[in-house]
Amino acid sequence: MPATEPDPAPGAAARRAPLAACLALYWRLCAALSPDAASALGGALGRVVGPWLKAGRVTALNLRLAFPDWPERRVRRTAARSMAQLGRVIAEFPHLGRICGDGGPSRVELVGGAVLERLRRAGRPSFLVSGHFANWELLAGAAVRAGLPLTVLHAVRADAAVERLLAAHRAALGCRFLPADAHVHAVVAELRAGRSLGILLDQRHDAGEGVPLFGRPAPAPLAPALLALRLGLPFVPARLERLGGCRFRLTVEEPIEPDPRLRDRRAIARDMTARVYARFEAWIGERPDQWLCIKRRWPDLSRDKWRRRLAQNPRLLGPGGSRDAPPGLADAAPPD
Repeated sequence: MPATEPDPAPGAAARRAPLAACLALYWRLCAALSPDAASALGGALGRVVGPWLKAGRVTALNLRLAFPDWPERRVRRTAARSMAQLGRVIAEFPHLGRICGDGGPSRVELVGGAVLERLRRAGRPSFLVSGHFANWELLAGAAVRAGLPLTVLHAVRADAAVERLLAAHRAALGCRFLPADAHVHAVVAELRAGRSLGILLDQRHDAGEGVPLFGRPAPAPLAPALLALRLGLPFVPARLERLGGCRFRLTVEEPIEPDPRLRDRRAIARDMTARVYARFEAWIGERPDQWLCIKRRWPDLSRDKWRRRLAQNPRLLGPGGSRDAPPGLADAAPPD
């Protein structure tokens, strides 16, 4: 699981300083509003500004690849809605605790709480796996308030000032955090202490292995499944949906256990990851505008750098993956 590296460019921190200041000011404004008003403001800004940013262009590219039969108008409309979701997520940071029920009723409806209760009573931690759906930040807060001790793996921002702001708001979720590049011993210690591990698995991982996503091999990390297999713990898919405005539904699905018919550990880990990705594909198909993927999701083998990456890691396309460049990957694609 890759960590964000410090920016080596001289003066990079100074150039980023205004971002933290602007974000702090924006969040003061959002905190002064109700959760609904702040979310609506963020959504409006995201819808207007997002499509003009690289994030909006990459989102549209990923949607074209996932849904090749869609007309371009639908792609752009859905990408704009995804950017509105991103705007809402940012604006909701000052209200994470309130949305999860601090000081009033929770705005997150829980479905599948019996699964969490069963795991809690058994004293068996798990890997709570999800992706960047709706406001994914809330998943941890809702799970903790349902009685699940949880530690979340997260990517640390290169901008230390922004990271501090994020950490201050995430504290309201009530979970523990570990950086995504934490040593495996630290991760194992959390699990052996009875704390489940929250992890987002939907983003591209260039050191991973290709698993199917919308008919294309999508590089995904196998390390979480290999660790779960080593410790005898399940994957538990958890889906967060935005029901409208600032109201959500968290659905906890039945655990994904190792397939007893498989013998090779890597094949078992790949199968567990592929079954999680099958759930992602179903969720995205139902609500494509609620999936946020602002990083190119599938390799583009029409480009030299991707062919070099494939030479370094042949597993990028999975076992038996085609080396042909999928159609449309190079069409006006923004660079990584």
